[in-house]
Amino acid sequence: MNKINYFKALLVIATFMAGTFSAWSQETAIYSTGFESADSFTASTSYNNVTELFAGATGKQWGVYYGTPSTTSPIADTQSMQMRWYTSSTTSLGYAYTNFNLAKVTKVTFKAANTSGINVIVSYSTNGGSTYTGAQTFTLSTSSNLYTYNVSATGAYPGVRLKFQLTYTTAPTATSRLYIDDVTVYGMSSVTDVRDISQNPGISTSNGNILFSGTSGESVEVYSVSGQKLVHTTAVEGLNKIPVSVKGVVLVKVADRISKVIL
Repeated sequence: MNKINYFKALLVIATFMAGTFSAWSQETAIYSTGFESADSFTASTSYNNVTELFAGATGKQWGVYYGTPSTTSPIADTQSMQMRWYTSSTTSLGYAYTNFNLAKVTKVTFKAANTSGINVIVSYSTNGGSTYTGAQTFTLSTSSNLYTYNVSATGAYPGVRLKFQLTYTTAPTATSRLYIDDVTVYGMSSVTDVRDISQNPGISTSNGNILFSGTSGESVEVYSVSGQKLVHTTAVEGLNKIPVSVKGVVLVKVADRISKVIL
């Protein structure tokens, strides 16, 4: 065991014994979407919207111009976000952006593909979408690939929005497409100043499952006593049942609720 993991193990075990949990920061996935109907994205075949379309769950909506969630040739599962370019409107460059803030973002990974030489510019905003910075062009192909866009190695910004905009080097000669899918945003997260965690109500276990009542979209994380992250997922509305394959004591974090439970 290396020194860092050994220190984390000692820290977690010590805080379990004391009934408290001190803070450490680490990069974790804080948001993900595949633009599926299960995430409240409604597919359409109308791509030339001149006013922004807002799609997705309340509080986690994406704004889209000249594009829509679509079932046409999706990259993964049944839907992708698709922007289109038309020869009849050459200056209309489609884009999609997160119409909500994410805290302490470090990077975003995404899958993308194109037709007719279309590429994508990724940028971020730290002022609620008023302006965007850090523009980086990703050269795409007709085959889907996974790309990484870096925002801040330290998660320096309290609120970040992300934007994906269609671009090209040479104008296509026919209607062309930009596909985006499987977006995962990473950020620096920490657990701080939580007292008497074993007394937090509402989180229990049964037959190898962690049970709790949650709100749709809440982040759920499960850690072993060695500090290893075992589960990272998103809660659904109402009763949640999260299977965990280990036995023994684990730490469960649901949004800002934390509990020590035994499986």
